[in-house]
Amino acid sequence: MSYSLYLCRFADGHPAPMDEPAIRDVLGPVTVGGLPPTGLPDSWDLEAEDGGSEVYGDALGLTFNRFSPGQILDRVAELARRTGAAVLPLDCPVILTSEADRRHLPESLRAEAIVLAPAALTGSAIQLLISPQPEPRRRPALPRFPYHPNPVATGSVTTSDVPCVCCGQERGWVYTGPVRSVGGPDSGICPYCIAFGKAAERYDATFAEAIEGDVQKDVVTAVLRHTPGFLAWQSPTWLTHCGDGAEFLGLAGAKELERYPDAVDDLRRRCAEWAWPADEVEDFLGSLDKDDQPTAYLFRCRACATHLAYADFT
Repeated sequence: MSYSLYLCRFADGHPAPMDEPAIRDVLGPVTVGGLPPTGLPDSWDLEAEDGGSEVYGDALGLTFNRFSPGQILDRVAELARRTGAAVLPLDCPVILTSEADRRHLPESLRAEAIVLAPAALTGSAIQLLISPQPEPRRRPALPRFPYHPNPVATGSVTTSDVPCVCCGQERGWVYTGPVRSVGGPDSGICPYCIAFGKAAERYDATFAEAIEGDVQKDVVTAVLRHTPGFLAWQSPTWLTHCGDGAEFLGLAGAKELERYPDAVDDLRRRCAEWAWPADEVEDFLGSLDKDDQPTAYLFRCRACATHLAYADFT
């Protein structure tokens, strides 16, 4: 880091000595080769596990050059707290630990000085002043997806600052699930183009492999062409119940399914159709893993709130 930072205690506008034993206590453990038995050297090096710094000066003022964020700044903050010194980052406001110390600063530094309570003066606080983080971007609300109510939580939609490949607009979000299309893009579609049908029309695309059960055509269209899909070990299938498409809630393992005994019963029924012995079915259900295979895919009926699930693996 190319910044310099100064540590100095002031009295009536002039530098005043910092407590030298405090300097030795705080900086001695990270001083390369250790400090001499008495006094302070004209310059020395600090080294911590995550970086270091060059130090110049004496009890009237210390300069830290080429310092690293992390443990070195933690030491600087500790020394300021213990000695009542002001922290002066280059080209930044002075940091004080008490409003009463403002009057002791040179007049040119008083107006812009900021006060942090000793407990709040940390290395991270100094780093934030030197390199402020940008405000998080406020992203627009996502379209409503009746059959996939929270695609961000399921991982099917994530933040992105890249323009959509379909509409060309930078929407702040991107779809990350499967796209079934001949010649269409595999990724980069925004969720708005899915909700409004533009991606399905432009690329003749669907976002799930199939829908299970007997439902009306408009439900099939809404689920396959206007709803974000989800990644699965095999071809993702949308479940139905009460004559309608169900809501997709996300991937689940045995632990997650403990909250949904009706979904476990549905899985048990499906496994029975595979003609597995009962003990193998229970072993399979116990092996389900949200982050590995086999994995369950959890749904909820929009009409009666029954939970449903199916499982697959490679």
